[in-house]
Amino acid sequence: MTKRTFTIFAILLIFYLALLTACNYLPAYTDSPITPQDSISKPNTPAESTGTPEGTPIYEGCYFAWASQDLPELSKKFNDALQAIDKNATGRAYAYGENCVYADGRATFGAMETDFSVEVRVADIKNKKALGEWMYKILQVIENLPPEEIQGGQPGMVQFKFVKSEIENLYLNVSLDEYRKQAQDLQGAELFGYFYNNP
Repeated sequence: MTKRTFTIFAILLIFYLALLTACNYLPAYTDSPITPQDSISKPNTPAESTGTPEGTPIYEGCYFAWASQDLPELSKKFNDALQAIDKNATGRAYAYGENCVYADGRATFGAMETDFSVEVRVADIKNKKALGEWMYKILQVIENLPPEEIQGGQPGMVQFKFVKSEIENLYLNVSLDEYRKQAQDLQGAELFGYFYNNP
C-alpha cells in the first residue's frame, strides 16, 4: 500500500466513523403515537404553545349576496308626505346593499344606498307634463327627508309606477345622482322626457 493510498483510506475511514457517530445522535423515526409519559416528560413552554391566544378574533368568512331591507320609519315619513300632496300617491323606502352570509346561515346586512318605490294613480299615462309634475313633487319630498335617516354612502334610485288601470302602467327609474347633477332644474314634460329617453 502506497503512502497516497493509505492517506485516502485513512480519510475515508475517519469520514465513515464521523458519519456513524452523528447518526447515533439523531432521534429515531417511529410511527408509534405519543404516550402520556412523553407529554409529561417535556413541559409545554409559552414558546411551544399552539393554541389560539385568548381575545384574538377568528375570521369566520362569509359570502356576499345582494339584498334589501325595509325602512319602516322612513317609509312612513315618505308615504305621509306623499299622501299630504295627494291621496293617489303612495311610497316606501328601503335600503339596498349586501348580506354577508355565514356558513351557519347568519347574515349581516350592509346598506349601500336608500331606494324609493312610488305608485301614483293617474288619469292619463301619456300626459308627459302631468307625469313630470308628479316626478318633480315626489323628488322634492325625497330631497327634504332627514339626511341622517338615509342609509348607505351613495345616492339611490326612485322607481316610479304610474297606474291608469290594471293593464295600463308606466314604469320609470330615476337615479338620484343623475337627477342632482343633470335634471334638478327641470320640471313637467322636460323632466319626464329626460329620464324617459335616458333610462
